[in-house]
Amino acid sequence: MHRHRHLTPLYIGAPTSNNRVYILDENLQPLPIGCIGTMWAAGACVTSGYVNKLELTRDRYRPDPFCNDGMTFDTGDLGRWNEHGELEHFGRLDDQVKVKGFRVELDGVAAVMEAHPSVTRAVSLLIGTDFWGTVSPSSAPIDELKTFIERRLPYYSVPSRYISLEMFPMTSNGKADKRSLRKGAVCSASLLLTEHKLQAKEGTCPIFR
Repeated sequence: MHRHRHLTPLYIGAPTSNNRVYILDENLQPLPIGCIGTMWAAGACVTSGYVNKLELTRDRYRPDPFCNDGMTFDTGDLGRWNEHGELEHFGRLDDQVKVKGFRVELDGVAAVMEAHPSVTRAVSLLIGTDFWGTVSPSSAPIDELKTFIERRLPYYSVPSRYISLEMFPMTSNGKADKRSLRKGAVCSASLLLTEHKLQAKEGTCPIFR
């Protein structure tokens, strides 16, 4: 079995006869074949909303604008229709962030880091205004990795801070624990700032500002 590469189309077929999928833009208007947008589900598979979660229901559900009955649900997935009438999946909207005013796919950056021969696993995180690259194992050459990324991605998609770990913390379902990685990055930045302040106070860090 081959591992699916992020931002390459994953073919998921077509909805069943009693269900529908719309590919919509930010204004909830349908997009033409070949254009990537948000996947909205409709038809018999869609409920009327979340139980006891009115705010979340208002955020993710809408009356179906293309059919007289039922609701549509914002799946949070990116997709498009191809010329064969098949749906192609391109990842989650949750993985998109704004860096320096540009939209960046976090998983896409992680995929580039994982393409480096010394990296076995990678996660990119936006924490405040800091763009972090976290990689394993701890022996991964960070300077070499940064050059590797710069040659393959636009400048705004290159992490400005890095952490290398021997092993990633994992969730119970086998995915990288991003919450723990965030805490680790924040702690690392805090320790580094403290060290710089001490060095500046002792006069050993003249470039610190």
